[in-house]
Amino acid sequence: MGTPRRLRRDVTTCLALLLCLAPALQSRVASAQPESEAATVHIFGLVVSPGAYEWTDTLTVKHVVSLAGGYNEDGSKDELQIQRMIDGKVVSSVATEDDPLEPDDVVMVRGVPFRPSPAR
Repeated sequence: MGTPRRLRRDVTTCLALLLCLAPALQSRVASAQPESEAATVHIFGLVVSPGAYEWTDTLTVKHVVSLAGGYNEDGSKDELQIQRMIDGKVVSSVATEDDPLEPDDVVMVRGVPFRPSPAR
């Protein structure tokens, strides 16, 4: 261990260094904190890229289907469903492409119930 005078000098030097670095450290800590997450909607079923997409106040079922790459070959715009949490319960409803979406909605795209086989 060093002498009390040397120890006091070292502590003073450390404090001075911390005071100089404090603004830079504060800005780095602030930038490392996650920003509030953007609201999302989810789309599952017969689309090219199912998953979560950022919600906007003008988002419709048609828009989120487009964001998901469109319907796959079995997906149908006539077989859409929105699942929404209302009063703590999941409520499912039949949807159209023009229906507006709310944050945390889940869009399900189902397929055509029967498709004839292609002629050979």
